[in-house]
Amino acid sequence: MFYLIGTGLKPKHISLEALEAIKKCDKVYMESYTSGFSESNIEELEKLIGKKIILLTRSEVEGQKAIKIIEDSKKKDIALLVIGNPLSATTHVQLLIEAKKQNAKTKVIAGISIFNFIGKTGLSEYRFGRVASIVFHSKVYRPESFYDIIAENKKACMHTLCLLDIIEMKNRIRMMNVKEAIEILEKIEAKRKTKVIKNSLLCAVSKAGSKKERIVFGRAAKLKRAKIESPACLIVCAELNEKEKEAIGVLHGYKGRA
Repeated sequence: MFYLIGTGLKPKHISLEALEAIKKCDKVYMESYTSGFSESNIEELEKLIGKKIILLTRSEVEGQKAIKIIEDSKKKDIALLVIGNPLSATTHVQLLIEAKKQNAKTKVIAGISIFNFIGKTGLSEYRFGRVASIVFHSKVYRPESFYDIIAENKKACMHTLCLLDIIEMKNRIRMMNVKEAIEILEKIEAKRKTKVIKNSLLCAVSKAGSKKERIVFGRAAKLKRAKIESPACLIVCAELNEKEKEAIGVLHGYKGRA
């Protein structure tokens, strides 16, 4: 059996169902590139599950290594752990497709993700549009499609949850911070001579679910100055309704222009 399991945003988020499945497994893998824990580390997770975790890179999950893991799951119980919820990334859906092609049995066990914490901001979950992923720009790769999503959502009076890029480096991962995300959006905005970000209230959600969780509302200049730890996400707000205005004022002390 091939188990695709969400761990949640920290080791203590893992469900009893997930623990039971992992303890049956002969091997436990974990992908290390789509997110990071908001609290604690892999060592604590290993203590909880009582097994050693084998870390996989993006190239391994998307390449021949994953195909071999799925082949092995026909004879053994194997788990692939994903921080957050396992099906939030298309890479993991592809694994299920590959397993189906190989006639390998699968089971998906969901986990807590950043989407489960959006309501804590005081913004209505029903008023969120398409999710945007803000990626690092380089000399040869400078996409802007995420800005288009934000602009389209804003036009439809919908909030935008922006997930921030994470890249693999030699012995670590680098997470985009909120300041970098805003600066990328501002550069696109300056090029296009538009004011979607300039005219929007923003919200940063940092270390969701941890003891250091922080939710900060403000305009771009304020959020760029704020000390907001990673992992974090950015919300570009549409015009707030009266209940949302009350909520962000009472829950988060925001008294500025909504």
